[in-house]
Amino acid sequence: MKFSISGFFSDISNFFSFKNVLGIDIGTTSIKLVEVARVADNLLLQNYGILETKDYLVRGNEAIQTSALKIVEQDTIKLLKTILSEVKPKAKRVVASLPVFGAFVVPIEMPALSPQETSKAVGFQARQYIPIPPSEATIDWVKIEDFENQSGQSYQRLLLTAIPNDLLTKYKNIFRAVGLTLSAVEIESQALIRAFTKPTDPITAIIDIGAASSSIAIAEKGILRYVGQTDYGGVSLTRSLSRTLDISATRAEELKRRRGLKGTGGEYELSTSLMPFLDVIIEECERVRGVYERTYGKKVEQVILTGGGAELPGVKSYFEDQIKLNFFDPQTLNYFKYPAELAPAAKSLNNQLSVALGLTLKVHSH
Repeated sequence: MKFSISGFFSDISNFFSFKNVLGIDIGTTSIKLVEVARVADNLLLQNYGILETKDYLVRGNEAIQTSALKIVEQDTIKLLKTILSEVKPKAKRVVASLPVFGAFVVPIEMPALSPQETSKAVGFQARQYIPIPPSEATIDWVKIEDFENQSGQSYQRLLLTAIPNDLLTKYKNIFRAVGLTLSAVEIESQALIRAFTKPTDPITAIIDIGAASSSIAIAEKGILRYVGQTDYGGVSLTRSLSRTLDISATRAEELKRRRGLKGTGGEYELSTSLMPFLDVIIEECERVRGVYERTYGKKVEQVILTGGGAELPGVKSYFEDQIKLNFFDPQTLNYFKYPAELAPAAKSLNNQLSVALGLTLKVHSH
């Protein structure tokens, strides 16, 4: 049997008839919300909100989500109520993001079978690839390609995704508690691929430097092909600065955002303390790139750097120096009509709202 992640939600069939939708990106230290409407053939960005919590700077366990696959329900509900009271969206239907560390995503290979036979086989194969019983997860798969193995036999390559059922249940409970209906979820990486790439684009690596972790996704023809993740992100950089410079985490966060890798003179130590953590992310990127290129026999051609960490001064230049590929700056907002007064902030919003906007593109592509 093939389980559909979207099929977890009984009302999904009615969801796509709605013209207004909320895309809600629940990160480890922030919540980002967009309200998008379809007007004729245009997508209109009607409203957006960004809410960041800095409690984690003072108390390390105050992240909204952690890589231990936990989401703090009551704190998330409180923050959602806050952002909803400010934005006051009209839409009630939501498509929400899951962090990469909230799911198990792995490519698998098996003999070429019919879709029905593949569905049955995936159920057995899943036991080998996910660390929880398949009965406790919602499992989905997509066929990536057919190929011949070294013996000339017909094989197929699939991308298997499994999300713990208790995490999906928590998500539904959270949105129900704030008066919204959760109708679909999607892994952040797939939302970013939809926001940033087209099927005609070159093979692309998307490096998303989040607060508590960073992910590296490979996109080919607009489809997620491989993803990796490391538990290093913006919070790691902040804590390193705090220790190195013997300053509070709040002060370290301010310095990091203001100077990034461009610290000189008395701030030179600031830059050098960030580099080892960025190097770990770069190493994971190169690992993911290598696995993809060996598996598929194709070359990654360009890189997109996104997430809060990508906005730090000097970070993009550092990555460009280390990864000898073309770096591309996508313009997600080009998909949408938006008020003229947003134009000065468009560059920053392209990055900050990319996941949330990509989620709404999932809906409006149907």
